Amino acid sequence: MNRKFFIPFLTFAFFQILIFSLSGCGNKSVKQETWVAPEHEAITRQMPDLELTDSTTLGGHTYVYSILRTPCDSLEKVKDDMDDLYLDNTIRLTLHRDGAVYFDHTFTKATFAPSIDKGFYDNAILDGIRFLHAEAGQGLVFSFAVSYPDSDMSIPFLMTITDQGTFTFVKDENLDHEEGDSVFYDADGV
Repeated sequence: MNRKFFIPFLTFAFFQILIFSLSGCGNKSVKQETWVAPEHEAITRQMPDLELTDSTTLGGHTYVYSILRTPCDSLEKVKDDMDDLYLDNTIRLTLHRDGAVYFDHTFTKATFAPSIDKGFYDNAILDGIRFLHAEAGQGLVFSFAVSYPDSDMSIPFLMTITDQGTFTFVKDENLDHEEGDSVFYDADGV
């Protein structure tokens, strides 16, 4: 074999072997990792217990109202769009007239069920209550809300409690009351 031809041939062959051996080793140190998003853990949330006592006058009588909102684990839980569960609430309203109890009732979302469409009802909780005003010839007027948890979507109700201790309610179509806005977590309600 000709020496002129042999040296370039060996040089070429040597570099080919070197390139193949280096390219074969290159991928061994690279690890392929797959990122998996963590699953959302459903948790059970609840609103805090709230208690409020205040008073008003009507027709020469002093009325003291006590409101107690309590999350209740015996009521059906509500699931939001993130699959978090929420405890529904009970609201106990006790009214005293001149020192004597004349009304004591615990309300649940079921109280308002006849006035709520099933789709909303199944995804909502009894959210809050507030005293609105005392009205001569009518009684004490309170505002209740049934709401989607942690949202502004709610159905407000007006409830009138008569001097005889009976109550009636209607959907609140007028959200602009003189006593303030319809926020349920202010000084006049829970």
